[in-house]
Amino acid sequence: MSVDFLKNKTVGKILPWLAWSCLIAILGCETGIIDNFAGIKVETTYRFDRIDFDIFLLNENGNELIRTGSILTPGTGPRSLSESKFTHHVEIYSMRNGTRNKKVYDGRLIDFRWGAVGGNRRVLFAEIPHRLIEEDEERDTRMGVITVTLQTDKQGPFKDTLENASIYSSAP
Repeated sequence: MSVDFLKNKTVGKILPWLAWSCLIAILGCETGIIDNFAGIKVETTYRFDRIDFDIFLLNENGNELIRTGSILTPGTGPRSLSESKFTHHVEIYSMRNGTRNKKVYDGRLIDFRWGAVGGNRRVLFAEIPHRLIEEDEERDTRMGVITVTLQTDKQGPFKDTLENASIYSSAP
């Protein structure tokens, strides 16, 4: 056997590994960005002990992102984005005479996690227990204003505000 043959055989074994390494490096640099992520839509549900939040990720046209190869979600291998990569903040205001009155909560969402609604629609779920929401004696309704801000290290911030959301069990 000649030395040139051995060199070519060694290069033939190294080249595929080098190509795979480059591909993994390229995909690794891409993580942290959700394709087509341009905003959020928040929906809340009043429960006996908490307010539940459903946070839908939206594209630039305002349509909800779905789970495909174009979105970073749990279970998609090296292109996944953990809940811990999101920064989230909520402000809740009571209402008086139809306008914002007093800030009754200013903080993070609790139990922030990925979920799915209606098949492919990707959603982030969270909650705020009622015991964390301050009572406002001046309010004249059980409704309030909720503003949610969400961002990642590389995208955002994205904000959505809900007017007339249920935050108390009854009017004063």
